[in-house]
Amino acid sequence: MFTNSKLKLFNKAKSNEKLILPSSRDRILTCATECFFQHGYIAANISMIARYSEISRVTIHKQFRTKEALFRAVVEKYIADNNVLLQDYSQSTGDFWAETESFILKRCDGLFEEVSSSLIRTDLLHAGQSHCNDIISENEIKVREIISLRISKELAKGRMTLDKIDITIEEFSRVIESAPFGLALSSMEEDSQAFVKHLMKVFKASTAV
Repeated sequence: MFTNSKLKLFNKAKSNEKLILPSSRDRILTCATECFFQHGYIAANISMIARYSEISRVTIHKQFRTKEALFRAVVEKYIADNNVLLQDYSQSTGDFWAETESFILKRCDGLFEEVSSSLIRTDLLHAGQSHCNDIISENEIKVREIISLRISKELAKGRMTLDKIDITIEEFSRVIESAPFGLALSSMEEDSQAFVKHLMKVFKASTAV
């Protein structure tokens, strides 16, 4: 059974008092996400996703061909959804560290809250590295570029310094972007969100003017 309210099969939306149902592709991706997050990449399969979505295996294979292709589509959708956050973050002029922490936590939200166990997180991480490395790498570059731009603005306004840590803007943006994801996907059972918050405090203290 589906227990995650964020991944309901039917998203109720009203337009002219009519219920708008998701397309078959959306239903497949929603159910595939739930199956991968609950069972892991290895255990999940097209037959399982077909049962959950009530869409035939033939239809799923026509749209995605393989489990790998379906997994890539799930990752692409997840990244596209989270890139709305990236746009808001890039355009903001508010407190850098408060907004960076919020952005990273929201961006990691699925990794923190959706995945049920450390074993499944490890399985999904391996699958992502094996099948989606190009998609993930492209997104990482985009995120780091935005963080770099915001760091540059902080430096220009004298609200931050990198002198004490002897690191470039690009290197620091890479650390900010990548370190929290390593913690989130680790096999440790501790609160990953707390780790991210502690990490941001360390970054802020080490770059204080």
